[in-house]
Amino acid sequence: MSSTTRIRRSRRAVVAAATLGVLALGGSLALPAQTAFAGALHDAYHGALSVQAPAAVGFAGQPVAFTETITNTGTEDTSYTLLLQTTTEAGTPPHAITIDYKDPADGIWKSVPLDFYPGSDEATYNGMTGAIVVAAGKSVKLDMRIGAPMGLPHDGASNGGFHSITLASRLTVPGTGDNLGEQVSAITVDSIGSSLAHVPATAIAGGAPIEFDAVLANPTPSAYTNLGDVLFVDPHATVQVRQADGSWTTPEKVSDGIPDDKPGVYLQGRDSSIDAGKTMVTRVRVSYDATTPLGATSIDPCLFVNEGATPFRGTTTCSQGSTVKVVADPAQAPTQTPAQTPGNTPAQAPGNTPAQILGNTADKNAKPAADTTTAQVQPAADTKPAAPAAAAPVTVPAAPAPAATGAELAATGSAFDTVKAGTAAAAIAALGAGALLLARRLRRQS
Repeated sequence: MSSTTRIRRSRRAVVAAATLGVLALGGSLALPAQTAFAGALHDAYHGALSVQAPAAVGFAGQPVAFTETITNTGTEDTSYTLLLQTTTEAGTPPHAITIDYKDPADGIWKSVPLDFYPGSDEATYNGMTGAIVVAAGKSVKLDMRIGAPMGLPHDGASNGGFHSITLASRLTVPGTGDNLGEQVSAITVDSIGSSLAHVPATAIAGGAPIEFDAVLANPTPSAYTNLGDVLFVDPHATVQVRQADGSWTTPEKVSDGIPDDKPGVYLQGRDSSIDAGKTMVTRVRVSYDATTPLGATSIDPCLFVNEGATPFRGTTTCSQGSTVKVVADPAQAPTQTPAQTPGNTPAQAPGNTPAQILGNTADKNAKPAADTTTAQVQPAADTKPAAPAAAAPVTVPAAPAPAATGAELAATGSAFDTVKAGTAAAAIAALGAGALLLARRLRRQS
């Protein structure tokens, strides 16, 4: 959406520092009327602002590009500044928003310093660009980007969240406080998600592994880095991932140091990535040793962005797992019958259900524990486990074959691949992946 505002008035005896004083007190830049900062402005200053804001950004993802165009409608070369403010829901943590611009003077990307003001009803970030010189009668299209990283690299916030960002942009002349144009833009916040497809309903203790697909979907316009795609499994289970050459690797099981918590396995390594609009399908098989307690156990997928030194502590999205019944008698193991979980029903695209993005429900604020209930995550030991080797992407068919039986499992399966977002929904539906249910956004680590 684009709009242009032009204002021309006589001088107001307010300098830019006084204008920023409103922001420093937590005042709102994004007032409903376009004339929120209107006053008596200098006759000599003329300008117009047009904003092409992004429609969406990815929650905890990389920034998304957009532009703001400054037009000098006057007869003299003029130096302008953009005042910027974001407004999000209460509970937004520090370092949740970033804004950058490419300085036309030197072509270098520069961060807009943002001041954070949390409030009981909403949270705001305020900042301004450096001076941008525009020749008389000319326009400058300013390349910009905005993101919602939800924390610093390798220090992701594990609490808070929001459904959207309101971005207010105001054009002014440094030292005057003049409002030469203002626009307010609404930006949706979408989310990545994970799910499981075609998980067999039963497995044999000490028998052949069960085989299925783990689906990682990124329908957002943000790329993701420092990403951990994790499966939490029974301590007696062994997880293997198929590689591009058809071989199977066995990633290390990682513990967070909390008694009774399940170990987790990073499917593509601890600091993996996924591009904007991609879906990745990883072929997985899980075996249970002969000492595994008989009965129901679960396999639970979670995503972690910007984990710190402690495993599983960062911006977190968990989705509904699959329940597998471990049996002793092979006759009780119909391996081609999928487990009856949401992971085997048609999927909804991640991030399309705003109520599920925040994960503020108290009983969903922890990763799955050994007894399939949830528990609050506490800081683990200071040791950092070695990250398993990342699995290499290969091209595979969009829809996998049905789960194979006992002896076939050792020789069948597909590796993982990336496909276009435009086909993501169809691919996930074909895989039978369930509607994503966000399990939690953990509290921010101190």
